[in-house]
Amino acid sequence: MKKARSKRFLVFVTFLLAVTFAAMAALCSADDHKRKRDHSRKHDPTSWSEGFGRFSGKHHDEGNETTGQVAAWSFAAANLGVSLSLLIKGVNRFSPLSPQWKNALKKFNGTRKKYSMKPHYLLNPIILALALLHYSLSRCPSTSLPEWGLLGIALMMTLGIVMKLRLCPNSLLKSVYKVHTQPVAVLFVISLLVIGHMIAD
Repeated sequence: MKKARSKRFLVFVTFLLAVTFAAMAALCSADDHKRKRDHSRKHDPTSWSEGFGRFSGKHHDEGNETTGQVAAWSFAAANLGVSLSLLIKGVNRFSPLSPQWKNALKKFNGTRKKYSMKPHYLLNPIILALALLHYSLSRCPSTSLPEWGLLGIALMMTLGIVMKLRLCPNSLLKSVYKVHTQPVAVLFVISLLVIGHMIAD
């Protein structure tokens, strides 16, 4: 039984790392693509108007990468502590560590929660507003995956607000918490964003 749990945990961690590296690769690829495109249009007399169109969202096959990158990195920073918490809980549940190590990780997670949850609560609504701004400045007819990913992120954040402010009956809070902290749901939504942006680029 413990071996099966350990295997599931390793699969989960591997998938988490794969999504993280894919996200970083997508961001780097988008930035590199933009630099090459701007360099090739350096002496083009129409580049100024096209550049303005890219910023205002009028150029429908490109996006405003500044707002997108700021939103992506801010989202990663604001939710790093929560991701670490889920990882620690997974280690304590599935790994064959000694009780001493598990207690040490639990104490560390409690200390982390004391300092990292306030930025999580405060920054995520701002990041959502920035992501919506990025969406309004960007259009890509080749795929709708980024829009679905943004909708998923908005729903997850809405559940977080409902949970934090207790906007639902106490009998439903546990279910809201489970959905909001469900790693599979979070990874699925992030995958939609990453794959969608890779297709767009």
